Amino acid sequence: MRELQARRSKRRRGERGQALVEFSLVAIAFFLLVFGIFDMARLFQSWVSVQHAAREGARYAITGQILCPGYVSGEHRRDCTIQTAKKGTTGMNGGGISGADVSVSFQAWDYNTPSYDGADSNEIGKPCDQLEVSVTYTHGFVTPVLEGLFPGGVTITGSQRMTNEPFGKCTYNDDTNYD
Repeated sequence: MRELQARRSKRRRGERGQALVEFSLVAIAFFLLVFGIFDMARLFQSWVSVQHAAREGARYAITGQILCPGYVSGEHRRDCTIQTAKKGTTGMNGGGISGADVSVSFQAWDYNTPSYDGADSNEIGKPCDQLEVSVTYTHGFVTPVLEGLFPGGVTITGSQRMTNEPFGKCTYNDDTNYD
């Protein structure tokens, strides 16, 4: 009997750190999984916010308004649209009105032709033109493994295309007016 107890105690002495090693291996995998889930949820939230920001910017732009009190000191439709779109990213890391990780761009198409109308960068479409607002955001990860895989972050782009309201006269290329 004593011999059996001696063998068991000898075996236990060799296995003293085994539980700690097993726990550390399982804990690493568990925490990577949990924080990976958090990062993916943040990525999805960023994607939804960017889509929302593009939609809000386009909704503002199609009205033809040029006054946006509380955002910028100018009276330019393009600047107000940019500020409205950036406001949609408030709460995101690097987002918001003064967010460095958010950029807004525009494209406008003539009312009755699918080609780009060649408007300058300050022009975001005439009455009844098609307008597309694109918002781009760089999402950074907090999990070290994902940060190592994507060191510069992931670029998320959201676009929304709408037709400008008839805040002026809508004309076809044949100069027919539609009020």
